[in-house]
Amino acid sequence: MKKKWLIPVLCVASISLSACGSKASTTAPDNSQVESLKAQVEELKQENADLKAQLETVPETTVEETKAVQNGTPIAIGGVITTDAMEITVNKAELSYDVLPDDTSGFYTHYAADPGNVYIHLDLDVKNLAKQNLPCDEIITATADYNGGYTYSGQAVPEDGNTGFTYANITSIKPLQTLGVHFLFQCPQEVAESQNPLSITLEPSGTKDSYVLTIR
Repeated sequence: MKKKWLIPVLCVASISLSACGSKASTTAPDNSQVESLKAQVEELKQENADLKAQLETVPETTVEETKAVQNGTPIAIGGVITTDAMEITVNKAELSYDVLPDDTSGFYTHYAADPGNVYIHLDLDVKNLAKQNLPCDEIITATADYNGGYTYSGQAVPEDGNTGFTYANITSIKPLQTLGVHFLFQCPQEVAESQNPLSITLEPSGTKDSYVLTIR
């Protein structure tokens, strides 16, 4: 873009000087003509400098910013997503062959991965900001992406004080109540054994926003 502005400046300056040289071979220019040509050259130099300054003020888009626009807003462990209906805190993301509840002192349910598979385990706290109950199976859409294109959908698993975990389709969060909600993505064991890129995209219900949690 800078070259497009610079080339016309040089061309005009060259033409002006050539005309001056051509006249010199026949008739010497008077002082007024020389001063006029000098003024034109100085004016073109100033215009070129102004355009250069304008170009330098245009912000550059970094690779990270481009990725954010394409894939979603980056979010980290401890980050909070807030919408009109809910506040979501990201507590933890891990790979696990057996997902256990926080309290294992008594009877509890747990999720053991099938042979040859592993769970991507996402631990969230969800606060209901609305004035009506928030169904746990309508909180968020979560998708894991492994190695740039292998995707796995997450299953919502709410916490339960009696059994450890319960089912999302029979559980709601009351207004202003906070409940732990986990998302499980069952995927091949290779995901845990490799160091290939792994991320989770979160899309809160009722919005067009998306957030990307990079695991590695």
